[in-house]
Amino acid sequence: MNGVTQHLRRMTTGLALLMILTAALYFGGLVLAGILLVVALLGIHEFFSLFGEAGAGRTERILGLVLTAGMIILAWARPEAGVLPGAAAFVILALFFLARWAADESYAFSSVALVAAGLAYVPLLLIPALSFSLHEQILIVCVPIFTDSAAYFCGVRFGRHKIWPKVSPKKSVEGSLGGLAASVAVCVTLGLWLGQAGAAAFVGLGLALGIMAQLGDFFESALKRAHHVKDSGNILPGHGGVLDRIDSLLFVIPAYLLCRAFCNFF
Repeated sequence: MNGVTQHLRRMTTGLALLMILTAALYFGGLVLAGILLVVALLGIHEFFSLFGEAGAGRTERILGLVLTAGMIILAWARPEAGVLPGAAAFVILALFFLARWAADESYAFSSVALVAAGLAYVPLLLIPALSFSLHEQILIVCVPIFTDSAAYFCGVRFGRHKIWPKVSPKKSVEGSLGGLAASVAVCVTLGLWLGQAGAAAFVGLGLALGIMAQLGDFFESALKRAHHVKDSGNILPGHGGVLDRIDSLLFVIPAYLLCRAFCNFF
């Protein structure tokens, strides 16, 4: 496949994703929850796939998918439930392990632990977005997009110094700084337009979210390199897998939730 065709596929997929995202934010409610559910299911499926058959068996994977769906649905139907979706999922996993181990003492806890890690990584980190206002949802979506894009283009144009070659050999200090600047610009622009906190607060928010967006990217890169794969999946032509698209978002959501606890941005 030549470069032009690959670029065209990437642009087409990106446009389709943007349309889906716009619809989710515009309609909100059940539409947003439904799209988030699909993203969470695809994401955790890719997470399990990274570890292969040695990670979690078929039964554990199915249980992980069922619990993911249950967590998203419960969080949407009962937003006041707080930590209940995660706590309930853990208890169910614990009971599952208890039953399996009682029947076979050679059953490894690592299989259940991997499912728990997947639930904590994907649905648990996505759930808070359901309770965000529209302005907050726009912010947490825009920050990873512009941070990743700016980091890529600044890295290609100005990149000279590797930032963390063992984890991600192509990423540079210059690209990282460009991504951080883009995150601050997004937060300040949206903050001055839609927010109620001061400019300094949004500068700080931009720095925090920009750092977390890049750490989310590094984390998923480390997972892939540890298992010798280039992409988490191939469901998105030109982009790879769902996890490849939401890795930064997964760290931005809880980071914003923490920052919001100290400052009312919107």
